[in-house]
Amino acid sequence: MGSSHAGFVALVGRPNVGKSTLLNQVLGQKIAIATPRPQTTRNRILGVKNYPKEHTQLVLVDTPGLHRPAGRGRSRLNQFMVGEALAALTEVDGLVVIIECPLPAELKKQSEKPFQLDGGNSFIIDELKRVKKPAILVLNKVDLIRDKRLLLPMLDGFGKAYGWTVVIPISAKTGDGLAELEREMIKLLPEGDPLYPEEMITDRAERWLGAELIREQVFILTKQEIPYSVAISIDDWNERPAKDRNVANVMVSATIHVEKEAQKKIVVGEGGRMVREIGTRARQEISNLLGCPVHLKLFVRVDEGWTGKPSVLRDLGYERD
Repeated sequence: MGSSHAGFVALVGRPNVGKSTLLNQVLGQKIAIATPRPQTTRNRILGVKNYPKEHTQLVLVDTPGLHRPAGRGRSRLNQFMVGEALAALTEVDGLVVIIECPLPAELKKQSEKPFQLDGGNSFIIDELKRVKKPAILVLNKVDLIRDKRLLLPMLDGFGKAYGWTVVIPISAKTGDGLAELEREMIKLLPEGDPLYPEEMITDRAERWLGAELIREQVFILTKQEIPYSVAISIDDWNERPAKDRNVANVMVSATIHVEKEAQKKIVVGEGGRMVREIGTRARQEISNLLGCPVHLKLFVRVDEGWTGKPSVLRDLGYERD
């Protein structure tokens, strides 16, 4: 029997490039929320995958989108999120840096002039050079590009910027290219025994995952100005065992925190329609996660300027240890 391997690989990249979608796809189970909005992911989340034949345990670390932490309009919440991502870089065995294929029209424009890394990706490359970890470059959403030759200048530019172990085109949504990516991630792991029990899929508690699934629906259903001002706290999580003919179920009460009265009006909606729709969809997602019926009560509360208040951020779980 060969030696066993186990270790951590962080998924990093700019906001909204598909890190959480990729994590869920590799695990074959949804543990990270994913929406079309940038900065959906706020905390690091671990996903554990075992490969029994290879005697290997891969621990993926999903991270918030990397962007410069200082600058105009950067709140304490922003700084926390970037801190989460930067800390992950130093604590893992290898990295998967995800970049997104620009749309074909944008690629054509780019091909007409010499390729240059933009500020966001330059910041990521600088951080990679600082931590000196082996890194795989993943090009996501390649299924949207028919003429793959359009990608060559961009790939050449990224290739010159850092010494990648390998470059892999994928579609996190469809799963194309994932088998090759998993093989390459396994190569980054050191020898060692499993780090987590075989049955464990994530380090996060069910009630934390439940709060995230509620936040996901707020992101999806509300207007542009709402998502970044929203946080969820679980007030009550009561698991009721099966009795007689009744199946086991979970009673959940949660609060949706917003920063302004006007935001509360949008989240509640006319006649309470919006908050009911958020509740209906989130209840279904939590039920899928737990595999049993869920009863969900939602409250909406204004916490003026919570994204800049250390005490509130700490209470909501947005503070680094």
